[in-house]
Amino acid sequence: MDTIDTQIKKIKLKMKNIFKNGIIPLIIIVFALQSCTQELDQVNPNALTNESFWTNTGDLNSGLNAVYASLRDENILGILFEPYRTDIAVPGSQRNNVSGNPIYNQTFDLTTDEVQDKWDACFLGIFRANQVIDAYKDLESSLTGENSKNSGIRILAQARTIRGYLYYVLHNSYNNGSLPLFETVPKSFDEFQKTFSSALDIKNFYRADLQYGLENLPKTYNDWNEVAGSGNLGRVTAGFCEALLAKSFINENDFTNAEPLLLNVINNYNYSLTDNLENCFTGIDEFNRESIFEINYKQIGVEQGVDEKNVSQRISRVLNINRVIQPSSWLTLKYRDEKPDPMDPANLVDRNIYDRDNGDIIGVDEDVLRKYSFRMGNSITSVDDLDSPMYGVTAAEYGTSRNARSHSKASPNIWKKFTGWNTENGGEGEDQDPSVDNRSGINIPVIRLAEIYLLYAECMIEKGDLTEALRYINRIRKRSHLILLGNAGIGEFDGNSTYVDDIDLNPDNGEESVTISNLENHLRFTEKPLELALESERYIDLRRWGVWKEQLQAIAIPEYDAWHYRGNVNGSYRDRFRCYILPTGEVPPIETLRIPNNIQSNANRRTEEAHLKDHLEGSQNFNSTIHAYFPVPQDEINSNLNSN
Repeated sequence: MDTIDTQIKKIKLKMKNIFKNGIIPLIIIVFALQSCTQELDQVNPNALTNESFWTNTGDLNSGLNAVYASLRDENILGILFEPYRTDIAVPGSQRNNVSGNPIYNQTFDLTTDEVQDKWDACFLGIFRANQVIDAYKDLESSLTGENSKNSGIRILAQARTIRGYLYYVLHNSYNNGSLPLFETVPKSFDEFQKTFSSALDIKNFYRADLQYGLENLPKTYNDWNEVAGSGNLGRVTAGFCEALLAKSFINENDFTNAEPLLLNVINNYNYSLTDNLENCFTGIDEFNRESIFEINYKQIGVEQGVDEKNVSQRISRVLNINRVIQPSSWLTLKYRDEKPDPMDPANLVDRNIYDRDNGDIIGVDEDVLRKYSFRMGNSITSVDDLDSPMYGVTAAEYGTSRNARSHSKASPNIWKKFTGWNTENGGEGEDQDPSVDNRSGINIPVIRLAEIYLLYAECMIEKGDLTEALRYINRIRKRSHLILLGNAGIGEFDGNSTYVDDIDLNPDNGEESVTISNLENHLRFTEKPLELALESERYIDLRRWGVWKEQLQAIAIPEYDAWHYRGNVNGSYRDRFRCYILPTGEVPPIETLRIPNNIQSNANRRTEEAHLKDHLEGSQNFNSTIHAYFPVPQDEINSNLNSN
């Protein structure tokens, strides 16, 4: 048993970690430790206090800015590690045996860095939000004018909404939803020693926060501009609150309560799909009409207070330059299998014809059908995709600049989501200027309308209304110029689209349950992962569907070979090694990989090398009792006497 002095030291350390980025950290540390040690009873006359700092709505807004800044911590969304837990991603080229990555291998525990970092990032934001909420309550009676009252209520609603969102993330990520519940800023040692509240209490708490935001915030970004003037893009909205409330019901398979919320978001907020999927991920059309909420980043980061995170993000560089995270093999093949609609003029391209010996352009094929879909071209690369640009060149040519790594052994495929692949810089990749510090200003979406469409389609499948489900699935597919599903005549795009009933919506035996199951599986394992890869929370979906281990085991069975891409068209870095994945036993056509000679002389792998396999160890280790949620981190157990 630790002595009281040891416990005090641990609490001090914990509070230092939590509040070092706070709004007025010295005050919080003083308040929290005042019952632990007499020395802190002395007041520094030069220090800020609650009374001297929080005096008006301007101070509340300053505090609120720090709350928003906490959302920029990439650990909250977990884009760089959460997909490893699921069927979406693998770490780099390590598809063989043990990767050494505890998240991917399902060997994480309460000491794993990612487990601790996500917890800390969320609670930092919660504590900042609580500072604003507490300060508002102290100032509320002094806000007498109508403008001051309304401004104060909007500040409170934003702080509560962000607190609700962060508790939503924690509730769905840790300890089966049971967490320490902080409704206010702790002011003593004992107030930090929280007995964990039940998952139900946490859920009710964050839903109440979101409901308050729904009732008191502008509906959309545009409404924010009308209420508070320009410069308010990126604030939380009523639309975000209603969408997140709907997701909270979907997460427990409560489709009855989710359906009206989803339908209201679809019909009453003026959201609509963008014309081009790339607008959602590349920075060219941020806060567009499809965006419900996105994290706002800027290109060049500046320090904001002690130890504050840069205002830019490093996700873009990690996805594209360091290539730490790769699309899983099954997902890559799913993208390749998507069929561009031959009736859609957007899918007709002019493609250069190259001399296979020297790479010279010798002609042009006009109006040929794209090889791969726009959805794939906006999400990932394939080395043989000649129709989708990447940094101003084809994917095959990417990496020819001396400043860029080639599309080769370490990267059979590369993520294009959340990167600046649509920039014209001759294939150099993300900006590597030292002043950028490996960071990007591309915003990261939290919720967009396409996800709401797919959630609503799931509700319709549960009701047995397949026509309505297909309507919303096909809207998303049409945006990416894909062949549509079902029979012509049931949708909105008759006459200019190809419909293919390739998911057996009308089986011969006429059993409705089979029909529903087919569309349900298509939604789960085609539409959602291909449209929302790296987005949403795939781990919640696999968990609530009860298929997490089953899916990991299914994708761990196939073996793959990575073939060489010989004779690249531009003559620089002509050979790209092990960059084209196919199931073992399949041989690519010569024209696909531009292999000039005998296939056997261009072996796809070393003789002693194992075939590629995804999630082999993770699928064996996964135990839903242990791995469906992250455990409470070790630091919380060490510092919270009531954590058990």
